[in-house]
Amino acid sequence: MDIVFLAAAVIAALLLPRSRALLATVAAWAVCLAMVGWGPAHNSDVHTRQAGFWVPWLIVLLIGLGVVYGISVFKERRAARV
Repeated sequence: MDIVFLAAAVIAALLLPRSRALLATVAAWAVCLAMVGWGPAHNSDVHTRQAGFWVPWLIVLLIGLGVVYGISVFKERRAARV
């Protein structure tokens, strides 16, 4: 699900303004989190009440938000050159 989330973050960053891309990224993170924690991608070894579940997902969220910011800065610099 991490790959799906990061792909959604990149697509949102490329196609949407920064504020909407950030919202779409958080929404995609929430959907992927729910699918792993409680939905169809659930594994019996996943325990949502432990930090071992939440900490990696928070790190993935920070990475996704960083990707969105990075792409939006790149798009702004590229638009300023033209």
